[in-house]
Amino acid sequence: MKRNLHLKPRLATLVLAVAALPAVASSDCDVPAARWQSREAVRQMAAQQGWQVERLKIDDGCYEIRGTDAQGQRFKAKLDPETLQVLKIKSRERDDHHKDRDRERERRRDHTPQDAGTAPSSPLFTPGSAPRGQVQ
Repeated sequence: MKRNLHLKPRLATLVLAVAALPAVASSDCDVPAARWQSREAVRQMAAQQGWQVERLKIDDGCYEIRGTDAQGQRFKAKLDPETLQVLKIKSRERDDHHKDRDRERERRRDHTPQDAGTAPSSPLFTPGSAPRGQVQ
């Protein structure tokens, strides 16, 4: 009886995990290349939507557009290559330029040298005394 109690939650977890697999796999496009619409067709569709395309690439068998919409909001969209239907779209609050700039600032802040007259804090050195060490 106790073995049955431990088996039910595990079985339920397994069933849920298997049920979620098609949802995870559906983010990829598996359209044969012969049925793909051209990049120019993608650009025309984007223009009809009022989008300014900054980057058009292929990712996971789908078209991926990065750009700005008619309201000036940055976005990333994944399109079906056959129908050009939007499969997924994400609004981007900050653009890559801002991310790069922030990373550079953080890198500079983390690597700024200390004042030349200030010794690094260390238990090996005591200010105002001669260094001690043993040579073997």
